Amino acid sequence: MSDLLFFRVDIPFTSFSLSHWLVLVVFVFLLATIVLLGRNLTRQQNLLLARALSVFMSASVVIWAVLHLVFDRFNVAVDLPLSLCNLFALIAPLLFWNPDHRRFEVIYFMVMCGTFQAIITPDLYVGFPGYGFFKYWIVHIGLVLVVVHYLLVFRLYPRPQAMITSFVWLNIYLLSLVPVNLWLDANYFYMMEKPINPSILDYFGPWPVYILVSEALAFVFFAVAYVPIAVAKKYFINPATIHS
Repeated sequence: MSDLLFFRVDIPFTSFSLSHWLVLVVFVFLLATIVLLGRNLTRQQNLLLARALSVFMSASVVIWAVLHLVFDRFNVAVDLPLSLCNLFALIAPLLFWNPDHRRFEVIYFMVMCGTFQAIITPDLYVGFPGYGFFKYWIVHIGLVLVVVHYLLVFRLYPRPQAMITSFVWLNIYLLSLVPVNLWLDANYFYMMEKPINPSILDYFGPWPVYILVSEALAFVFFAVAYVPIAVAKKYFINPATIHS
C-alpha cells in the first residue's frame, strides 16, 4: 500500500510550481465561496459551517498522524502538532465551536500573519499527491477560510489593543517551545534553525538574528493585519453591529 503515490513521502514539492499555483487558485475560489456563503446563510447555518470546517481540519491532522504511525514515519522531533498552524487546526473545534471575541482576536492576528504567509511561501516537504501535501493545504487554507468567515459573519472585529495581547501570547508560546526543542533536539517554530525550503526568514540574517528580527517584524505584521480592520471600521462598518 505504501507504494501508492498517496501514501508516499518522497514526492518533491517546489514553491510556485504548477501544483502550488493550482492550490493558490483553489484557495482564491474557496475564499470567494466562503464569503458568498456567509452572506446568504443564517447565523445558525454559518455556525454549523464553521464547526464543520474546524472538525475537518482537526480530522486531517489526526489522520495524517495515524498514517505516519502506521508506516512507522512519526518522529517526535518533527511531527508533533506544535507549530501554531497544526496546533490551531488540531484544536479547531474548541477554538471555533462558538464565537468568542477575545479568543478570536488572538487567532486572527496569528493566522493572518503566519498561516497566510505559509500559503504564499510554503514550508512543505511532500508534493502532490502525497497525503502530507493534502494535510498541509487543508490546515493552512482551512484556517484562513474559517478566520475570514468568522470575521465577516460574526463581526468579531479585533480591537487595536489585541495586537499587544497577541504579541504577548506569541512570546509565551515561543518560550514554552524552547525546552521542548532542547529536550527533543527539535526545531519547532524554527527556533533553532531556518526551514530548508525558501521562506521569508532567509532575509533576516543567520541564527539567532533572524529570531530577533522576526520578533520585531511580528508586531509590524500585526499592525498591517489590523489596517483593513481599521479602514473597515472607519468607512464601512456600523459601530452598532460590532460584537464585543
